[in-house]
Amino acid sequence: MRYDFAQRSCAGSSRPQPFRPLDCFCSLVFLKPSPPMSTKPAKHRIRAWRWAVAVAYLFRVRLRKSLRDDVFVLVLAGACVGALSGCVAALMVYLSHAMQRVLFVLDAKEKLSSIANLPLERMLLVLTVGGLCVGATYWYRHRRGRHQPVVDPIEANALLGGRMSLTDSAYVTIQSLLSSGFGLSLGIEGGFTQAAGAIGSKFGQLLHRRRHDVRMLVGAGAAGGIAGAFGAPFAGAAYGFELIVGAYTVANLAPVVVAAVVGTITAHAMFGHSYRLPVETFELSNDAHALPAIALGVVCGLLSVVLMRGVTTTEHLFHQSGVRTALRPCIGGFLVGIIAMSVPHVLGSGHDAMTLMIHGSWPLITLVVVLIAKIVASALSLGSGFRGGLFSTSLFLGTVTGTIAGQIGENTGYFVATDADMMSLVGMASFGAAVIGAPMTMALLAIEVTGDFSVVGPVLLGVIAATLTVRQVFGYSFATWRFHLRGEAILSGGDIGWVRQTTARNLMRRDIAVAPATMRLSDFRERFPVGATKYVAAIDGEGAFVGLVDVASVHAETAAQNSAADELTLEHVVIQKESWIEAQTRFDRLMPLFESRETELLVVVDDKNTKRVLGLITEAFALRRYRQELEARQQEMFGSQP
Repeated sequence: MRYDFAQRSCAGSSRPQPFRPLDCFCSLVFLKPSPPMSTKPAKHRIRAWRWAVAVAYLFRVRLRKSLRDDVFVLVLAGACVGALSGCVAALMVYLSHAMQRVLFVLDAKEKLSSIANLPLERMLLVLTVGGLCVGATYWYRHRRGRHQPVVDPIEANALLGGRMSLTDSAYVTIQSLLSSGFGLSLGIEGGFTQAAGAIGSKFGQLLHRRRHDVRMLVGAGAAGGIAGAFGAPFAGAAYGFELIVGAYTVANLAPVVVAAVVGTITAHAMFGHSYRLPVETFELSNDAHALPAIALGVVCGLLSVVLMRGVTTTEHLFHQSGVRTALRPCIGGFLVGIIAMSVPHVLGSGHDAMTLMIHGSWPLITLVVVLIAKIVASALSLGSGFRGGLFSTSLFLGTVTGTIAGQIGENTGYFVATDADMMSLVGMASFGAAVIGAPMTMALLAIEVTGDFSVVGPVLLGVIAATLTVRQVFGYSFATWRFHLRGEAILSGGDIGWVRQTTARNLMRRDIAVAPATMRLSDFRERFPVGATKYVAAIDGEGAFVGLVDVASVHAETAAQNSAADELTLEHVVIQKESWIEAQTRFDRLMPLFESRETELLVVVDDKNTKRVLGLITEAFALRRYRQELEARQQEMFGSQP
């Protein structure tokens, strides 16, 4: 039977055949084409059109495979994600400062945190109205039926394979912009890292990349956002590795680093600003800076625990008060305004106030008051429902703590002026590492925002001391602590989602033998001879699981007893009546059940109410599948082919 391209039919059949591009291409390659139809030249054009369709189809298949597998496509995607993320971060910072200038009537070169004589009535009014605006976004989101917590980049990479919602991320971005623009005691990093992570996630999904690549692009987006906002590509890349991706390997180096560099270039090309602390080159007077740096790191770690506890305590108090979620930011903004009436430097992210502290000579009592007021104001801002981040806030608090330590050392004669300034940078990096949970990010940021490599030694000592203190005393960073409060055991952005997405339904075998519980033992022995199967699931009249029947034991016992035992039913010999699990049981909850129920086999049922038998799962098979998944994750991490 020969295929005719012009007629779309086969010889010997008058029925037209459906046109399939792949079949057409194979026929063109492996069969002789039909002779041209001289009477109707238009059919030559039909044949050419089919050639074009076949070529286009193969090109589409090849293109999709390249987009999915090619490493250079992943790097190019990382560059695009970094450019968009840097643009979003720089734009949000610019809009936030523009809103503050308009709302607080500031000059073009003035920044909110550095102004000490703000009009009290205007300040209180702006913060309260800002709370109303943020509360309106909560009301609108709940009205649209979105009641679930927003998935951030860390949670998405840890549990969902990097999948994030653009709509939910837009809500967080708008709320962060409003919170920062109205002058609340927060940074804006939470907003643009959320948006940047969502951009990376959407890029990965559009390119149909694998789970590991999507997670990598989420980290690339966050890296590009941080690098663009602070003008620090090394710190941005470290942030992506430490906090979002959860691991650093040679395989994931290129897309994240490229995203951080491109994000920095894009942000600088758009607005030309960068996060810099103008300091002189440090010349340490002696080698006695190690112990003060370690002590300062311990103090910053303890204060960071106070801040994190304060945020959760404030949230709990607002929740217990019964005030609606949409009204809580208004109350929180009003309370922050009352604090700012006495200590105006608590407003905003605090970058310019940091510069004033490092180059000024604030009294020691003033620094202590600012430190306490900033902790309380930040806890009220986040606890009442404002969005943002503690990235810039932790840098400000660390600078205040380090300046206090520097002044104490200078007054006692232990430090000279340069050593006191250095302690401010050590405190900045240590407090940030304790709150954010990214020590290398903060160490690199301290170097990049100052341009001075002489601070590397004391900064690293302080960062390590702060991180170890928080881990020993508290156990969580701020991000992972909030997950813990929601019942999620997430300690980093490392991928543990595959464990939870793998359920008993995915692992079970369906070839389980089933018998009614009313079956007589004589009939059972005839139906299931020794060696046919090891266990049989007994079910009642409605198909619900009753228990397991050991085939070998039934044969042995009935053979040793008299014939009257043959009249007994399976109900008399069932064992392990509780050896069942629901089909939706997650893998991480499945494995402990084998030990707690002292069995090597569990019957999988559809629901705890109906208990209809679906299959079975053994402990050995579950462990083998677990090892296979671990090997697959390692192959993805190190870039090897499965």
